[in-house]
Amino acid sequence: MVDLAERLDNIRVHARAPGTEIEAELRDRRTVKLTFGESIYDFISESALESALVGIARMLWTGWQRQYQMAIDETDLNIDANDRHDLNFFAERDEIESTGTSSDERISISAVGMQNFSVRIKPGTVREISEDEFSAGTTEAATRLVQDYQDKVDELKKRYFG
Repeated sequence: MVDLAERLDNIRVHARAPGTEIEAELRDRRTVKLTFGESIYDFISESALESALVGIARMLWTGWQRQYQMAIDETDLNIDANDRHDLNFFAERDEIESTGTSSDERISISAVGMQNFSVRIKPGTVREISEDEFSAGTTEAATRLVQDYQDKVDELKKRYFG
């Protein structure tokens, strides 16, 4: 039988930005792989990419949460709020501000509570770096975003639950 941690590690979520051929997959809890349809990257603006990536981030997080809940439902774990203490924890968790930036600082992703996403792409990036470099930078920024969020949730858990 597969344990819960392994099941969570095996969750894969696929998303496609509405109206585009820009897709992403979330796997291993924090790794995001971005792909573009043929010639999309060559003709897209940074602002259009920012909007597409925000949409993808929302869909990936929602899909991951859905599969996470299904995995939890198959266990005896109770992750619901049982009292005011738990409700306060969830409220604070929903206000966590997390960020992730690519090593070249061209791509930055931020979120509040992993619900309100924002993406910033340095002007000129599409002209100055290749599609593969952009995808790698996005993977880097997204991975760092998720890690920053998880680190802050872990810190919050220690504060609330010891």
